[in-house]
Amino acid sequence: MIINLLVIAFTLLGTWDILLNKNGLENSLNWIILGFVLGYRTFEPVAGLKLHPIELFIYITFIRIIISQPVSNSIIPKSIKILSVFFVAFFILDIVSKYNPIVLMEFKNAFLLIMVFVILQYLSITKVVLIRVSKYYLFSASIISILGIIEYSFPTLMSSIFGFQKISHNDFQPELFNRLAFLFWGSHLAANLIPPIFPILLLLKSEKDSIVENNFLLTILIFVNLFAIYLSGNRISWLILTIFIMITLFFYSRQLIPFLKSYSLILIVAFIAYIYSQPVQGRYISTFKALTGNIDIQYDSSGGARMNRALVALNSIKRNPMGTGWGSQGWVHSDILQIGSSVGIIPGLIFFTGPLILLFQLFKRYFIASSDLKSSYFICCLFQVYVLVSLVFNGNILLVQTGMPLFILWAINYGFFKHTKNYVNPLHE
Repeated sequence: MIINLLVIAFTLLGTWDILLNKNGLENSLNWIILGFVLGYRTFEPVAGLKLHPIELFIYITFIRIIISQPVSNSIIPKSIKILSVFFVAFFILDIVSKYNPIVLMEFKNAFLLIMVFVILQYLSITKVVLIRVSKYYLFSASIISILGIIEYSFPTLMSSIFGFQKISHNDFQPELFNRLAFLFWGSHLAANLIPPIFPILLLLKSEKDSIVENNFLLTILIFVNLFAIYLSGNRISWLILTIFIMITLFFYSRQLIPFLKSYSLILIVAFIAYIYSQPVQGRYISTFKALTGNIDIQYDSSGGARMNRALVALNSIKRNPMGTGWGSQGWVHSDILQIGSSVGIIPGLIFFTGPLILLFQLFKRYFIASSDLKSSYFICCLFQVYVLVSLVFNGNILLVQTGMPLFILWAINYGFFKHTKNYVNPLHE
């Protein structure tokens, strides 16, 4: 009851700030990102219609835009405009032919991508805004990590606060690895939100931000979030983290942060050494086996099911290239295949190529950017890698709390790319 009251108070406070504050439109991003901590908690104004506070902040921001009529600072990319046409057209057809609550849920969650891009065209995503938003994300994801570790260490305490059932940590075979469930948040999928913390810390360090000025605090933040990802057993998060480190070691300029690569190397060696000292090493290796189609059933209990769902979606795309409608595919565990099988192969390809092209554009800008923007572009590149890998290998859009972090970072990357285009020498473009 107390938690529910806090969620209501949080939502009302955010609504008041977005609607009535002079800087409400700019603050809307802050409230949306803070809402990531709420996890599964939703309101149900009508039976079968569940609205997350994050969604409500999006709708309230639209009302603020209609009332204040701000000047647009950017344009919506063509890929997003095309997706919006397909999304709405299929929803209208589904309402007429086979409407059910699942149709509405999947459509409204996916359409949040369009709404986020519409909102961000009225905001100037400068480096200052990028840093500010990153700090809010750091706070939200770190809270998720800290609460997760507390849950793992003191399940009875967390159960008494949040009301979930206590889980024993001794009922599993060691080789299967006992995963942290993030029950206070609603699912182990909470671990999907943690990886962007590491690029954010890199950005703040490069900008000499006071949060990471103390190397001891920086190291604590890194290890707390690393430990939460480790305990989650979330292999996609492990994969993303591995890609982050490899990209940083190969492409990040050592002149921007002296000794960063040595520091990163020490961290990854220590982390891998710890993994190999624990029963989890088989699950870690199974991540890369699964990418080649070699499912290790001893450590990978869900890989086979994910592969089957992917094959079902691919076969559906072959049989129905125009899609089978919203809510028709269940949970595919890949947003690219989810969109491709639900609303057609064309939107599916756009949903994949849109963020992929932006990733290439960001990397291109990183190599030619001035020194004061170089780290910012590099962090946007890592954000976009996170978005792309998540869309390919995870099912996110069926849940607002897992889909919105991807949509927000995708839109912020695009907004930063567009806003800073005048600060890049056109001869290099």
